[in-house]
This record gives sequence, C-alpha cells and structure tokens, in this order.
Amino acid sequence: MLKIKKTLLIFFGVFYSTILISEEELNIKNISIQSNEVTIDEKDRLLTFKDNIEIKIEDYIIEGSNAILNREDEKLEIFGNPTSIRSANMNGEAEVLVIYPNKSIDLIGNAKLKKNGNLITSDLITYQISSNE
Repeated sequence: MLKIKKTLLIFFGVFYSTILISEEELNIKNISIQSNEVTIDEKDRLLTFKDNIEIKIEDYIIEGSNAILNREDEKLEIFGNPTSIRSANMNGEAEVLVIYPNKSIDLIGNAKLKKNGNLITSDLITYQISSNE
C-alpha cells in the first residue's frame, strides 16, 4: 500500500510540475492540461500527453487526442480527429492546433472558426486569444 501511495505522489508531482512548466513556457496564466498519460522526455525537452486531452487556458477549452509540449520551440501542439477549441464567444476545430507563447493559436488542416455568427473555413486560421474576452 505504501508503494502505491509513493507512486501516486510521484505521479502527481510530475503532473503538477508539467502544468507549471506548461504555464511558464506558454506564458499564460491559469492553464491546466489533463490526459490519460503523460510522458516526459528531458533529452528532447518534450512533454507528451496521450488520450483524452483537455486543456483549459483562461476561458478556452481545447480537446484532442494527443498533445506535445515542445519546450525548445515553446509551442504546444494538439492533435485530433478533429481537435476543438471553444469559449463563450467562439467555436473552432481543425486537425491540429498549435499554441504559441504570445497566445496565438494556429488551426491547421480543415480548419473552421465560428465567432459572432460568422464562419471562417481554411487550411490555416490564426486566432489571437484576447484578454478582453
């Protein structure tokens, strides 16, 4: 039983540090990343999230199948079939979402973005998260 508690403590410590690393690298407050599995690759400076990804950034919820936080390139890539992003004011989906430190998000591949009743479709849509939303 003690071994299970130590394993859970280590897991939550790694997961919590992953969130802190994500928050620091993306320079975004109030970010949380949930997934079924997290892998840390210190050599390549990657954090990999697998299965049932849910990312919350400010008022946005992003869902996908897998995600990679590349600390070298300072970007978070979310993959899915499709991935989705939503808030009270907008809905979007694409094959891949890429989040950058300046709160810019690229929707790549069969991208759709609906905001204020307007629908935009393209292979690439860049959306800027605004603090005013």
